[in-house]
Amino acid sequence: MKIEFDPKPFIENAKVIENTEELAGFFARTQGEDIVAVDIESAGFYRYYSRVNLIQIATRSEAAIIDPQKINDFSPFQQFATKSSCLWVFHGGDYDISMLARDLEIYIPVMFDTRKAAELLGMHELGLRSLTEKYLGFTLDKRLQRCDWSRRPLTTAMKEYGLLDAVCLVPIYDAMAGELKDLGRYEWLMEECEYIARQAREAQPHEQDEFAFRIKGSSRLSPRSVAVLREIWNLREEVARRLDRAPFMLLSNQALIDIARQMPRTISGLNVIKAIGRDFLNRYGSELQAAIRTGLEAELAGLDKPFKPRDRHELLNSWEGEIAKSLREIRDAIANEMQIPASVLAPTNALYDLARIRPETLGELQQSEILHQWQVKVLAEEILPVLQQEPPPMTRKTRRRRRRRPGEK
Repeated sequence: MKIEFDPKPFIENAKVIENTEELAGFFARTQGEDIVAVDIESAGFYRYYSRVNLIQIATRSEAAIIDPQKINDFSPFQQFATKSSCLWVFHGGDYDISMLARDLEIYIPVMFDTRKAAELLGMHELGLRSLTEKYLGFTLDKRLQRCDWSRRPLTTAMKEYGLLDAVCLVPIYDAMAGELKDLGRYEWLMEECEYIARQAREAQPHEQDEFAFRIKGSSRLSPRSVAVLREIWNLREEVARRLDRAPFMLLSNQALIDIARQMPRTISGLNVIKAIGRDFLNRYGSELQAAIRTGLEAELAGLDKPFKPRDRHELLNSWEGEIAKSLREIRDAIANEMQIPASVLAPTNALYDLARIRPETLGELQQSEILHQWQVKVLAEEILPVLQQEPPPMTRKTRRRRRRRPGEK
């Protein structure tokens, strides 16, 4: 059922908040609101450092744009988030609330994620555009999705685009919350969202991947070319950090592969490689030559492996593999009956962990924390009998006797 909703009054009356006093005034007016919808924009596509460049926020009565590039003191926002009892509504909120926590020390306590809600409602299209079409009857214009949100001044189109995403979340929340409650899944959604919020609050800084230079195409390079690739990759990262530019905008991955394969010693040799931008070569040609020389002289230990290592789950034995297969079949059947994706009901890697650990009681299953509590409630009755099975006795391996040859004693 479509909801009668007109976003124009919110957008036309929205204010751009550019100082702490205006920020405090907005949250003073927001006291008593039951929900606050938030969407953020970053310029990570264009910049080396992905930051919160714009915050769009809406309640049932007003909407506003908060400009982090103009505000130094975010304490009114921080205090409101900590003390208010309102529900925070996001779409794909794991990224947004992580950015708010990391960049602005704003920690969201209780959230509702409309994307996660769409999964629990069994929807096939999860994007905000699809939800807006389904519930509000109009289509969001996503032409500015890859806009450089660090750019100032903000254009009218940028403001309207950003605001609309937040404003639409309010009526969409009302519709989805009602559907989830009718199906008895609202508490499931809130448990999932609590998990997302807790991860954002407890997130640790990411460690730099030492194998990030193993880009697509590097597996076909010789060890010496891989050594060169590592050095020119590091140079590109250093320049990108210095300029706060996205690395691919300075030098494409294809250019890195071509340089590493050809290993040119001179500027003339570099000029032959078409994928290298002339501007980059003019500015950083000497540094690029130095990086190539370093790669040509580097030790090759460990660079003969064709693929960068990946985290792999501990292998299951044959019995555990059979348990995991049975768990998947049960999970898939129940998910199909509920008309939700199987991975939402229980991720496959969680089933592997269960097969390895094999909790045998409801208490052990809950304490393992492999599944969320709502998943335990849905699955426990069917999967516990499988987990309680006794493994078969180990068959003793007998040593095969060698047949004697003629003449042997």
